[in-house]
Amino acid sequence: MNDIDLKAIPSSACRMASGEVEIGSNGEGAKSAPVKIKARSGGAIDHPYWGRIVHDFSGMRISKSKLPLDYNHESGEILGYANHFDFSSGDLIATGAITPWQGTDRASEVIFKMREGVPYEASIFFGGDGIKLEKVPDGKAVEVNGMEFAGPGVVVREWPLRGIAICPYGADENTQSMAFAEGKTVTAVEWSEPKEEDDKMADEPIVEEVKEEVKEENVEEVTVETEGASEVKVTVEVVPVEAEVKPEEEEVPAVEVPDELSVAKAEAAELRAKLEAAEKQNQEFAAKFAALEKGQPPVSAVADEGTKFTGSLMERARNKKR
Repeated sequence: MNDIDLKAIPSSACRMASGEVEIGSNGEGAKSAPVKIKARSGGAIDHPYWGRIVHDFSGMRISKSKLPLDYNHESGEILGYANHFDFSSGDLIATGAITPWQGTDRASEVIFKMREGVPYEASIFFGGDGIKLEKVPDGKAVEVNGMEFAGPGVVVREWPLRGIAICPYGADENTQSMAFAEGKTVTAVEWSEPKEEDDKMADEPIVEEVKEEVKEENVEEVTVETEGASEVKVTVEVVPVEAEVKPEEEEVPAVEVPDELSVAKAEAAELRAKLEAAEKQNQEFAAKFAALEKGQPPVSAVADEGTKFTGSLMERARNKKR
């Protein structure tokens, strides 16, 4: 990575070439033209100020629904706007429109020349506050945009996308020609470096002295082989592990569950008895109805009259004796 001033970042260093510009058509007679821009690739690029640099798309911020498209990073030469941003392909793709306001302005010139085959390139500007950079030294690697980025280099972890320029040549070359001589600087730049992993193994084996007394029958000698060193014999105490005693489970008394077949038989017998009683009652009703049709009183009615007659005779007999 180039030797750069970590505290005073020139504004021009936050401009960098990104990719191709494609122009479409809104139909015959239309003044505006749709545009598709590869605003930033997902991989690293070589930059004359930063060296190898990559932008983390997950840390990109866009403060407005539309960003201006200018000509060659000139704020007075606005060509149009970009209003849709997508990096699902691995690259940051911006789409929008070039909007001329008169037939001789810069936007009309760019549309005409691009349709005639003149190539243009895109360049982003990410200057401003809230930029967080990660310096990756040589021999280290970090993950960015789903890919591995090996140092040395710089990862722009958090950054604002301020604008996109359409240039006749890449902003890298343009910035290099200015030699970053602009006096403006980017403020609030935070730097970080990848965290060092703790070394799990020392270069030489370390044997700690055990001061506690141990019983001889619980002592074993273990030979440990270490990479790049001779064998090391370590004395360790073997602590017997008592078997876990599980509490006895209480026996649960068996609950007698009625047999489904027995229950079904009992229900069937009860139903059969009810049916027989109903059948007997139906027969009695049928007999009474038949007797009524013949003009005879029902059996129960005759029985009642006989009882009354017998009672009358007995009463008369008692009266005669008196």
